[in-house]
Amino acid sequence: MSKQPPSLDLRPKILYQVAKAAWEGQLFTRREEICQLVHNEFKDQTSRHQVANQIRIAMGLNPHDSDTVLAETDEEALMGMDNGPVIVANTAACEQCPENNRNCEQICPLGAISKDEFGVLKIDYDRCLGEGACISACSFGALAEKSQFVPLINLLQQKTNPVYATVAPAFVGQFGAEVLPGQLRSALLRLGFTDVVETALYADLITIKEAFEFDEHVKTATDFMITSCCCPVWIKLIENKFADLKTHISPSVSPMVASGRVIKTLVPDAKVVFIGPCIAKKTEATLPDLQGAIDYVLTFQELQAIFAAADISPADQPEEKNPQASWSGRIYARTGGVSEAVAATLQKLVPRRALELSPLKVDGIPDCQKVLEQIKQGQLSANFVEGMACKGGCVGGPGRIIPPAEATVLTNEYGSRATAQTPVENPEVYGILARLGQGQNIPALTGESPMGKILARKLSE
Repeated sequence: MSKQPPSLDLRPKILYQVAKAAWEGQLFTRREEICQLVHNEFKDQTSRHQVANQIRIAMGLNPHDSDTVLAETDEEALMGMDNGPVIVANTAACEQCPENNRNCEQICPLGAISKDEFGVLKIDYDRCLGEGACISACSFGALAEKSQFVPLINLLQQKTNPVYATVAPAFVGQFGAEVLPGQLRSALLRLGFTDVVETALYADLITIKEAFEFDEHVKTATDFMITSCCCPVWIKLIENKFADLKTHISPSVSPMVASGRVIKTLVPDAKVVFIGPCIAKKTEATLPDLQGAIDYVLTFQELQAIFAAADISPADQPEEKNPQASWSGRIYARTGGVSEAVAATLQKLVPRRALELSPLKVDGIPDCQKVLEQIKQGQLSANFVEGMACKGGCVGGPGRIIPPAEATVLTNEYGSRATAQTPVENPEVYGILARLGQGQNIPALTGESPMGKILARKLSE
């Protein structure tokens, strides 16, 4: 058996070097220095070409065929963010990978990764779901997601707009088990964010909407609803392979999009940055019917690199209190969280319908496909279906820092400390609704009401 070459994944080191140079305002002057620095360390395993491309990807640019980092037109593209797919292939890194044992090809659930006639790796973006399993499987750094922190750092330092961070429920424990939520808030404020909110608070709003959507759309034994909460990969899988089921998808936006839309309704010139474990959120933020809610998306790994570059340790920060989400919003981070949240909230809002809720939770793309096939064949016994592309739910996203099992335990502990069980008892929810002119009562959040429009999406035809 041939010995597997040592890992060539330079991404953590390169993320740090790029973030540090950007934070110090020296990215363009130091780009080739970074390339040489990293190349010297790995010169027996890799090439300058590969290193240059990994730096480009960390800067948010596509790989190219040169061994220099930037081309003539890249500086302008970089500060406005390069367009195109989020997941890209740095094919120079594939040269060391055994052709008969490419983990990326084997792990891709829809066969979006293959080799062309010259043996070069290629991605079929019509098939690609963007969940990033291939990135985790590749030990050669040949597959990576483009980062967005270079223009974000520029925005934070220029202070031209108020910049809000909305932090995914899966954040608990990602930056150290001892780091309290209020300490992470303080660390983000030190980076230059105007304010920090937990996305879980907006999951509370979506939970109310999903409960009312169920009450409105599931009337008979044959009716069922597919929740659109949280996972853009789950929705894309349905759109791509099970289009006949699209009419059963709830018309709710994800909590990420809800947070951006609400913040921008209240602060029109705000920029909003979502921080979480999910790579696919970078694509979700650019979808035509959702575009404009979120300006930048960072993974926890990318934020960790920025903290290191800015010499900020969340564990050393004072605790700043955040507005509190309920138990329901906090458990969105793990498999089954959405179903449990909607069930508990439906019991508060429409108790008679809670008895009729029959939820089904599923995670991992292979199992998601199996369940969708069963639904297509009329074999569904549930009437509320929650799908998550990553095993364990959002805590299993490829941009995480800690293992999913550990994150699930911490998520459940954090949820148990909430002062409100559901959004119905959460005064913070009523505060948001009041600021948006909804009065003191909970509206249905469906249909053509002002809040219904803010929290609704229109799926592609």
